[in-house]
Amino acid sequence: MDFISNKTPQIEAMLAEIGIQKIEELFASIPASLIIKPPAIDDGLSEYEGLRLMEDLAARNTFSSFDSYLGAGAYEHHVPALVGAVCSKSEFLTAYTPYQAEASQGMLQIIFEFQSAICALTGMDVANASVYDGASACAEAMLMALRHSKGRSKLLIADTLHPHYKGVIEQYLKSQNCQIEFIPYSHEGILDEAFLKAHLDEQTAAVIVQSPNFCGTLEDVKRISAAAKEKGALSILCANPIAYGLFASAAEQGADIAVGDCQPLGLSLSFGGPYAGYMACRQELVRQLPGRIVGETVDTQGRRGFVLTLQAREQHIRREKATSNICTNQALAALASLVAILWYGKEGMKALALTNYQRTAYLKQQLSQLPGIKVWNRVPSFNEFVVDFKRPVTQVVEHFRQAGIEPGIELRRYFPALETCLLLAVTETKSQEQLDRFVRAAKELV
Repeated sequence: MDFISNKTPQIEAMLAEIGIQKIEELFASIPASLIIKPPAIDDGLSEYEGLRLMEDLAARNTFSSFDSYLGAGAYEHHVPALVGAVCSKSEFLTAYTPYQAEASQGMLQIIFEFQSAICALTGMDVANASVYDGASACAEAMLMALRHSKGRSKLLIADTLHPHYKGVIEQYLKSQNCQIEFIPYSHEGILDEAFLKAHLDEQTAAVIVQSPNFCGTLEDVKRISAAAKEKGALSILCANPIAYGLFASAAEQGADIAVGDCQPLGLSLSFGGPYAGYMACRQELVRQLPGRIVGETVDTQGRRGFVLTLQAREQHIRREKATSNICTNQALAALASLVAILWYGKEGMKALALTNYQRTAYLKQQLSQLPGIKVWNRVPSFNEFVVDFKRPVTQVVEHFRQAGIEPGIELRRYFPALETCLLLAVTETKSQEQLDRFVRAAKELV
């Protein structure tokens, strides 16, 4: 909010209105010993001098600077400057506008355009206005499957789904009358399809798979979706939205519901949030889609306009019929992702995805040549991959940090059997010089 200082006439008018002579009378109850004498007109610093003082004080702060290869759902991507410029406009930034979108054609339009962008990326028929994050999108998709497949109570979850996502799903479903089974992974983080097919039956409502999965490995989603459909189950795909710029869309891979987190597109790391989750599905599932959906229409004069087409929350329909308690959404975060998508455009999204893929492949290839280190390299990966350093991972991390590198996620935190493995994430923010620096540090471990 802009600040406009009061001049003497305004101050005198306000004092007269409340019946006092000077401002100091407002603080009469405060002991004089506690009141600081106000500066004189020529006392203190000018605006420029004040800024320089703040800069000098800030320069005294020191902190360790690392090349970060952390990933696992939150990635270091470049955020175009346009994102902040658009999102900081008061028309979008005020707290109430995203909440009460009915009052704003502008907010309705950006939600509509966001939905359209998500449909273009995933190949699905319809998308909602976004949900809290990728984890809640996964959980909501499982609830969708249970509502759609009445009489079925079994849900299969890939063990290579993000561990935090799995935790949120279990929390959402623990009060539901359903059975959850986890599909283990086989060699190098690939889903065990034999186990999947053995446990798919007529009671299965849905199968949820992540690709690229938590280990960065690309799954054969098309084959998994076909196996699910043979038993009448829904196929749910969780994916990094940037990956769709290079690989087949969720629809092309046979998925019925596409979910994920928008963080890679236009959202900074921000210490873990806020982010936004996306959800899209086939047309026949639209009535089970939670949250709200904006549609395009025309007014009485034939002009283009936007309306809230579907709202599946208890404020608008009978409580027992509500499919979600979502009363708002991550509209501002969704707007940031939309601006990033529009900034890159169709060809730019392809180029961005290819850059991420190539830089990841370069580091994989370089590390694969080092003796004593095993890279999970059996199938293609995107953005991140697993490296087995064949030694206590705490020693590996400490070595890299001494070289000014934060090397990745310690997988032992999530999968105890992988106690010597690190999950490395590479994005377009890593130059060849930085990647070569990582390889040199790795060579010192050999």
